[in-house]
Amino acid sequence: MNNITDVLLSRSSLRKFSSTPITSEDMDEIIKCAKQAPSAGNMQMYTIINITDPQLKEKLSVTCDNQPFIKDASHILVFCNDMSKWERAFNLYGAKQPGDKSIDEADFILSMQDAVIAAQNAVVAAESMGIGSCYIGDIMENYEIHQELLHLPKYVFPCCMLVLGYFPDAPIIAPHKRYDNQYIVCDNTYKELSDEQIEAMFSIGSQEETKAWMKRFYDRKINSDFFKEMGRSLHAAMNDWKK
Repeated sequence: MNNITDVLLSRSSLRKFSSTPITSEDMDEIIKCAKQAPSAGNMQMYTIINITDPQLKEKLSVTCDNQPFIKDASHILVFCNDMSKWERAFNLYGAKQPGDKSIDEADFILSMQDAVIAAQNAVVAAESMGIGSCYIGDIMENYEIHQELLHLPKYVFPCCMLVLGYFPDAPIIAPHKRYDNQYIVCDNTYKELSDEQIEAMFSIGSQEETKAWMKRFYDRKINSDFFKEMGRSLHAAMNDWKK
């Protein structure tokens, strides 16, 4: 292994931070690495909002599913998939003519990929510098509230958020175990798992124990109010892009 793989294999989400603020030099380096991420056509279809204002962090800790640790982070980076700048440039330079293709779901998904890839570059860079991070997917909830809070124009959506801070003087949680390759990796084509393989993949003990755990997990995630709100917000955002 090398230093990069060591960083990737040892990383876990950090939700408790040192009170020491991240230096401007470290933040500049993190953002520089984020911008160096692969990008479709080198378009960099994203905007990074660097949040340090305590009141804004406090508000986000509430609007992002009431998670108090968010406000304790030194910095918050909101990665927005952003076609606003390109749409304006296309019109400004006369590249887009009446009847030409409009911004749609394809642009939404592709620009979201750009933003998330950049965010992961930031995560790896921060970790290598002794700075922990945690992804906050809840920024995709409360679309209209976050749109107003962050002053987001049309064709801009906050698709992921990172909270960042130096590691505290406390034990670091070990990375979660990942599923074995046999359940995740396929050669050449998709291979659908058998029922027996699904049971082996998700088993945590007896059949009753696994059944009870699966029900709790489903209700906590997929069937939860926050996940329903996330779906509503994504639907509203994509509809806005198509108008």
